[in-house]
Amino acid sequence: MTASDLLDAATLHNLVELDDGGYGLLAEMVDIFRDDTPHRIQDILAAAAAGDIEALSRAAHALKGGAGALGARALRFLAADLEALGLSAVPAAELPERLEACYRDSLAALEAYLAELKRG
Repeated sequence: MTASDLLDAATLHNLVELDDGGYGLLAEMVDIFRDDTPHRIQDILAAAAAGDIEALSRAAHALKGGAGALGARALRFLAADLEALGLSAVPAAELPERLEACYRDSLAALEAYLAELKRG
């Protein structure tokens, strides 16, 4: 996936504008995303393993919100599908790798975007 597939440029632009053109807010949000998202993914995987559709929906909703607030478009869409469709959105055998790969790719794209901002 390309950066434009992974990230929502408008959301990222808005975050930079909220910080008066700086990158401190975005950097802080990326740190939170890096620390928080693996726990949210584990919550989704645990709910899926237990067959608990309600817990899966709640965990996917939380992931969707965090990803959306930061502009992690692809992860937000995947979480939205899981929230709405449950396990039928992604075959159970593919779920861990799809979530983790989407997270890794999104984090790498966010870090590259942030590094570009810092370079000016």
